Amino acid sequence: MGKNYSTFAIAQMLHVDPGSVANWVDQGLLKAYRTPGGHRRIMTADLLSFLKSHNMPVPPEVVKTPVRVMIVDDDPEVAKVIAQAIAVAHPDYEVTEVHDGFKAGAIAATKTPDVVILDLKMPGMDGYEVCRHIKSHHLMGKAQVIAMTAFPSAESQEKIIDCGARICFAKPLNLKLLLKEVQAAVNDGGPRAKGH
Repeated sequence: MGKNYSTFAIAQMLHVDPGSVANWVDQGLLKAYRTPGGHRRIMTADLLSFLKSHNMPVPPEVVKTPVRVMIVDDDPEVAKVIAQAIAVAHPDYEVTEVHDGFKAGAIAATKTPDVVILDLKMPGMDGYEVCRHIKSHHLMGKAQVIAMTAFPSAESQEKIIDCGARICFAKPLNLKLLLKEVQAAVNDGGPRAKGH
C-alpha cells in the first residue's frame, strides 16, 4: 500500500537521530509534506528516491510491493470493466478478477489483497460472508473492502459496513468515484462508512 512515514519512523529504520531526518526535510534533501498539526510526513516514493540518490541502503520494510486489488463479481463483464479502469488509472497495480465468493476467500488467503471490490449478491457465498471472512482473517484483515450492489438499500449498506466494508456503491457504478475510493483506500487504509 502507498505508505507515508513520520520522521521518527524513518529515523528508526535508518538508525539515525530523528533530528537528522527533520534536518534533511528542512534542507530540501528529503521531500515531505506537513499535516495540519505541523508533523512532517514522507511518502514511500520520496523516501526511496532520497535513499537511492544518497547511496543509502533501502530497509526491507520500504521495498515497494505492488498494490493488490481483487475484484469479486459473479458478472465477468462488470469485473472486466472495473479491472480495465484500474489498469488505465494505475498500471502498476496488480489486479485479480474472481467470479465467486468461495474462490475469492481462497485466492485472498494466498494473494493478500490491499483492496477488495466486492459485489454483495453472488451465488454461493455472498458479499457479506466474503467481507466477514476477509476482515476476520489474520493476514487479510487490513484489506480495504469496497462493496457494490445492484440492489442498494439502507439495510444492505448498513449490513456491509457492519461487516467491515469502508463504503458501498450502487450499480451501475460511477467509475470515476470508484477509482477515487480505490485510491483513498490505498492511501489511508482507514475505514470510511458512506454510501454512493
